[in-house]
Amino acid sequence: MNRLLLLFVLTLANLTANAQTDSVGIFAIRDNQAIRIDRITHNAIKGSVGFAKVKSKLQFKNNTSPNHFKGTATFRMYFGTPSTADMVSLYQFMPNYSAKDFEVARFDVKKNTRTLTGVTASLLSSSVGVSAADDLSVTVKELRPKVYSITVTGKPGEYCFMFMANGTNGFGGVYDFTIE
Repeated sequence: MNRLLLLFVLTLANLTANAQTDSVGIFAIRDNQAIRIDRITHNAIKGSVGFAKVKSKLQFKNNTSPNHFKGTATFRMYFGTPSTADMVSLYQFMPNYSAKDFEVARFDVKKNTRTLTGVTASLLSSSVGVSAADDLSVTVKELRPKVYSITVTGKPGEYCFMFMANGTNGFGGVYDFTIE
């Protein structure tokens, strides 16, 4: 009897741990369904040198995201403790972070790639990190502790969520989406 009870408790603990991992991250809300958005990382860093200015751009594959929205994009962000196997890819969603640690940036689209400017330097100044987009509206509502509803409204284009804590600003990967 004790062994059966122990087996039941261990199985329940395992199911609970897996269920929490499934609910950690960013989810696109479409047709009342939540679909996880996977993190993408840059495949190259391109540099350009002008007369008195240097730029470094993070380059991402494809000229569009598979996550398309018409006019307004709606998301849910869930924070918690991912499983050990998912810790590396979902570290941004640990309980010590929140939606305040993310910004939305706009990609520049060129041929079959999208880029984010990561470093700008001139003779007089420099900046490191991708800047947040300033031509869109982002509304964040906390539904319950560590669960946020996020609505993004902006011009048609390619966008992404960037984790901003600890100075990562897009260098650790982004969560992309398209507004049509």
